[in-house]
Order: sequence, then C-alpha cells, then structure tokens
Amino acid sequence: MRTLVFLGAAALAAAAASAQPAEIGYERGALGFEEMAQGDWSKAEDKLMASADELGADPARLLQLAELYRQTGRADEAETLYREVLGGEDKTLVLEDGRVVTAHNIASMRLSTEMRASR
Repeated sequence: MRTLVFLGAAALAAAAASAQPAEIGYERGALGFEEMAQGDWSKAEDKLMASADELGADPARLLQLAELYRQTGRADEAETLYREVLGGEDKTLVLEDGRVVTAHNIASMRLSTEMRASR
C-alpha cells in the first residue's frame, strides 16, 4: 500500500496559515493542495480535472475533488465521489498534522458527516 500526504478539510485552514502543502508521490500541483489552501476553488478544480488522465480514480484525487465539491456547495457530487472511493482500492494517507488514516476512513467519515448535516 502506497503512503502519501493528503490535505484533508480539517487541515485546510492550518495549511493556509503555515507552510504551503505539497503532494508526495504525485506531480506538484496535480492534487490542487496549494489552491485549495488558498481558497482558489476554480483553479484547484482545473488542476484536479487536468490530472484525470494520469490519476483517474486514484483515491487521493477523488477525495480532493470531493472536498472541493463539498466546499463549493455540490454535496451530491461529493457524495458520489466518496462512495466511489469506498468502492475502490484503499490507500494509507498521512494528513498534514501527521495522523495516519485510510482513504476509506476519510470517505466514510465524510459520508457520515454529510448524512447528519442533511437531517
């Protein structure tokens, strides 16, 4: 299982106030970390869409795109991507704060949070 850095939603604010986030194991910018940390959702989406040919259904890409959708009011699209992550290969992810989680864990937590919020 490949380990990579994933900048989750909880780390976005911290990243904006600290050093710029970086992708590990991916071409710099492919996952739109810097743009998301700066709140430039349009540019982040452009980068994530541009990486589709190379990364496709990679869980880190899908989680980043789902987070972008969630942040920009597209909850249904985000939910679809979280479910796609759960249906695919799991990966170990290291959050910026050093916590180790899995892609499936993040997707499950987001789906659970979204379901509670929609009640």
